[in-house]
Amino acid sequence: MHTCYLYNRCFFIYCAMRTILTFFLSVCFLPVVAQYALHSSFDSLNTIRIHTNQKGMKVLGTWGVANIIEGGIGIATAKNNEWKSFHEMNLAWGAVNTGIAIAGYFGARKELDKKVTCSQALQNYESYKRLYLINAGLDIVYTGAGLVCIEHAKNTTLNKDTWNGFGKSLVIQGAFLFVFDNIMFASHQKRNTQWYKLLQGVCLSGNGIGMNYQF
Repeated sequence: MHTCYLYNRCFFIYCAMRTILTFFLSVCFLPVVAQYALHSSFDSLNTIRIHTNQKGMKVLGTWGVANIIEGGIGIATAKNNEWKSFHEMNLAWGAVNTGIAIAGYFGARKELDKKVTCSQALQNYESYKRLYLINAGLDIVYTGAGLVCIEHAKNTTLNKDTWNGFGKSLVIQGAFLFVFDNIMFASHQKRNTQWYKLLQGVCLSGNGIGMNYQF
């Protein structure tokens, strides 16, 4: 009887200690594990965002280099001032776009080496979406400016060919960039659900991101 009583008592103590230990580990370490899993998910989406920007910069760089080559050949072979002006503007835009693409691509590579918090990753994601939307608005301005130049050429005899050439180039460059920026925005926006699905049960504050738990 004494042995049986001792065994039962030891078993009860073991079960109680295991329950307490399990509860302790859950309370102390579950938030850490959950936060690590959350951060890993945000890291994955942040990496996808960076790779998307890199691909975009490759496209922009290719367009830029193509305009530099086309512009250089066009300037050398143009038979009249209108087309020479057209190619000059294309070359200038090509140089600018190529410079932006190079800076953007290597900037994205540096981002891959940076460790960011969940809050910073989300802020970067939203910032780039806004950037592409703002650029798309500016692209409309560029295209409109080109149309204004072409219309102005119809009503003037002073540098008529130059206005026409510059205007046609601006329309083409603005139209391309408008399509490019909208595609880049859409490429990021399509993952919007994934980003904000991670925020379910996540508390955003001025100090960063924390987990909400209910017991």
